[in-house]
Amino acid sequence: MDFDSGIYGSISKEDVRLLLSELEESYQSLDEERAKFVSLYDLAPVGYFILNYLGIITDVNERGVGLLKASKEEVMFKRFQSFITPESWEDFYSFLHQTENSADRQSTDIKLLLGNNEIAYTRVEGIAVQNNVANQIKYYIAVIDITESRKSQLKLQETKDRLEMTLSASSTGIWTIDSSDHKVYLDEYSYAILGLKHEEFDGSIKHILQYIHPEDQEKMRKRLSHGLNSNEAIDLEFRVVTNSGPLKYISFKGHGVSQPNKNARCFAGIMMDVTARKRLEREAENLRKNQERLILSATLMAQEKERAIISSALHDSVCQILYGIRLNLQNFQITNSLKEEFNNVNQLLDQAIRETRHISYELTPSVLKDFGFTAAIKEMSQRISTSSFEVKCSINSAADLLHPEVQLYLFRIIQELINNAIKHSEARQAEIKVKIENNQISIIVSDNGKGFDVSEKDALRKGSGLRGIKNRVFLLNGEISINSSPKGTTTIIAFKNDINLADIERK
Repeated sequence: MDFDSGIYGSISKEDVRLLLSELEESYQSLDEERAKFVSLYDLAPVGYFILNYLGIITDVNERGVGLLKASKEEVMFKRFQSFITPESWEDFYSFLHQTENSADRQSTDIKLLLGNNEIAYTRVEGIAVQNNVANQIKYYIAVIDITESRKSQLKLQETKDRLEMTLSASSTGIWTIDSSDHKVYLDEYSYAILGLKHEEFDGSIKHILQYIHPEDQEKMRKRLSHGLNSNEAIDLEFRVVTNSGPLKYISFKGHGVSQPNKNARCFAGIMMDVTARKRLEREAENLRKNQERLILSATLMAQEKERAIISSALHDSVCQILYGIRLNLQNFQITNSLKEEFNNVNQLLDQAIRETRHISYELTPSVLKDFGFTAAIKEMSQRISTSSFEVKCSINSAADLLHPEVQLYLFRIIQELINNAIKHSEARQAEIKVKIENNQISIIVSDNGKGFDVSEKDALRKGSGLRGIKNRVFLLNGEISINSSPKGTTTIIAFKNDINLADIERK
């Protein structure tokens, strides 16, 4: 062939050879680039799909096929919608519509129904391209498997919902305090527990303290300050004053934690409304004390009854016999000459009668029953007073109007305190004061003896009589304080005259 004429004009054979060589190299380069693209397309970690205007899959990479857990034959030329769960259809159709009306990439989350009936959570992103030749739209979409992260989110949400449900059921609130600015953050339950409104709270610790009972504010302030400075755990209870009702008891617990993505720490914890628990604890404690009072009251009343029986026996039997013996001896003394011997016998009988009467009085003071509390204390003071030991008394006459059992308890308390002064203090003087003011009763017994430097616990252990005193004070729901020094001892007993002694009366 003549390459010097025809369509090639003046092109030489060498030029043609070079041209063909360059063309071959171009085809080879295109094949290599195409192979690279196919490799990237098929081995990409994201599923790629090309859909026609009806949503039919016209191309898909290997990752897309694997994502649907099906073979390529089962996927190709199938409607992509057939792999979507019905609840995600609306989201997918909305996604396609948005890609048609926007040049920007669109995205949505849908759930896929896989070949093994599993559910996969996916993120779909893509664009729509108009084919000017066929005048049809094609959708180029990428499908990313987000099942693991979605399950983690659902699990986290489920945990959060369960926590909120638990906190709600247990009336528990969550709080945090930022250690950098001491800003307080409360959740909704904490606002409800404290009786706060969002618009009323400025987020400061100082504002929180305003709602705490005045007696608990300083304790709370110091504990919070110490915890924030030392990162030690906080565990305390306090009372809050609310506008909507009575006092609330709050349990407040927390400890230091590191803040995510920050180099600072914060305090986080919970608060609980324990008002109901505190009320039950008080009721249980009151019930326990009432039971103890009933048992102790029954014991003391049994002792008093036994004393009354013995006192009556001594007074009505033994004393009468002794009186009779003395009268008979006096008759013998008149008619016989054994005057001196009978005088000795009379003196012994007089002593026996005095001691019997004293024992009878100690067991059951008849003056208290016949003439009242004031007369009984004065009579006891006069009877005990001697040249070496004087007892003074100052008694509010209203004491005679107290319940008879209360009078008996007070008499026994004073009697034991005076006996202790006589036996142990080496005192020369004692004073009894009974005051009644605004329904408050105070008993003050003091002496000028040597005092004692042992604790009340040791005194109880040594059997000084304080045990019996404390038992009666407990029945009166009162308080006892003892101050002792080398200059003397003063015992103060105080209680309110509001004791319900109906159960005692039945004993």
